[in-house]
Order: sequence, then C-alpha cells, then structure tokens
Amino acid sequence: MLTLITVVSSAGGAGRSTVTAHLAAQLAQGEHPVAVIELDAQNSLGALLGLSAASEKGVLTLGEAPAGWRSLLSDTPAKVPLLPAGRASAAQVAAFGEWLRREPAGLRRQLDALGLPDGTRVLIDTSRLPGVTAQAAIAASDLVLGVVPVTTTGYVTQPDLMTAGGPGCQMVANFAAANSALGTDLMQMIQSRGGDAIVPVRIHRDDAVGTAAAGGLPLFTHGEGSQAALDILHLAAWLLRATARTSDGVEEGSP
Repeated sequence: MLTLITVVSSAGGAGRSTVTAHLAAQLAQGEHPVAVIELDAQNSLGALLGLSAASEKGVLTLGEAPAGWRSLLSDTPAKVPLLPAGRASAAQVAAFGEWLRREPAGLRRQLDALGLPDGTRVLIDTSRLPGVTAQAAIAASDLVLGVVPVTTTGYVTQPDLMTAGGPGCQMVANFAAANSALGTDLMQMIQSRGGDAIVPVRIHRDDAVGTAAAGGLPLFTHGEGSQAALDILHLAAWLLRATARTSDGVEEGSP
C-alpha cells in the first residue's frame, strides 16, 4: 500500500518544491521507498533532483483521462523516481484539473497502477493553493504537509493553508532566520496560530539550499553539515514517524 503525502503552500515563494525534493532525496538516502509526483506546471522538480533537462512529457501534458503513467516514471540522480509535470499548456493543465474533478479517486488509482514497492511514500508536489489539482491531491492524501515561509506573507496566508489542508494538515516553517528579531516574532505568531499542527522542526534560511539547487544535488551531499541539511534530516525522521503503519506494529527507523 502506498502512503500519499501532499506538500502544499498558500504563499508564493514558500520553497515547497525545494522542500519536497530534498525531503524525498533524504528518504531515498536512508533506503526508505519513496517517489515524487509533480502537479506543478513549473516543471522544476527534475532539476532539483539532478536531471539536466526538464521533461517535455508528464502527467499534466496527458490532460484528460490518462491511459497510464508508467511510461513517464523517470529515474533521477537523487535515486528518487519522479513523475514529472511536463511542459504543459494552460489548456492541458485545465483538462487535468477537470479529470480530477470528475474522478477524485483517479490520482490514487493511477499511482497504485505504477507497481511501486509496498510501503512507498509518494510525495505530491502541488501548485500553490487554491487550485483544483492541489485540492484533489489533499483529498486523496494520507497526510498533508503545508510549507509556511517565515515571512509576513507566510503568516498572512497561513489561515488559507489551514482551511484548505483540513484538520489533519501539518505545517513546517521554512526560511527561519536565526538572527532576526522580525523572523523570531513571525515564527512565534505562526506557531501560536498553528498550535499542535506545527511540525517540531523548522527549516532555516541557508545559502547551502541555493547552492545545492544550482548544482542539482541533494543537501545531504552538497550541503553536508549545513543547518538546512540537518533540518531536512530531522524533517525526514519526523515524516517517517508520522506515516508509520501502526496497525502492523512496525516501528520505522531513522532516515
């Protein structure tokens, strides 16, 4: 059985795709089965996972009623199987959204048909909320992870994220600044509003993230020893615990 984890944001520039890519790479490094599907028309996840060229074809380019996604599944240098978005037109994105609207179970059905190993965690990188694809992914997921940038915009749009993500939405703060009075105040307000839904890990603003992205390398190799790499390691450990299958009594290890 697959575990679907939808990664969402309600603020522009939240770092959602970057968090998704580095989190998936960290899980793969720990030999935990993981895959990523990209539902964001920016089509940038391949580069973040080490591919030298963006995929022309992807799940969004297939449009309405896709026959199957197996042929689209790509290996990446980060050892994370990727279903890319592809270079989709506005009409293709709209057709994909219409398909999801009519067949809300279609997303999980297509992912189940890929033949991924049992227990694979599938991270779903969505477009920014609100949007049909993001809402459909939320409805299909086992866990919703909202990325909240520690910025004024992140704080202002946090209620939108909480509403769209539903009562089970968990939120991780991104771009936390260690030596900023404003950042500290914003972090406290975000935590106060989110309460127990705030993940006990924050991702700090770190130049290593941009350097790793430019090199198409995961943080655990290109940014080894950086604060952000440590943050992603801790976030991966949290995610493993949050999505462990307690029904079979299996305790997941650390990434």
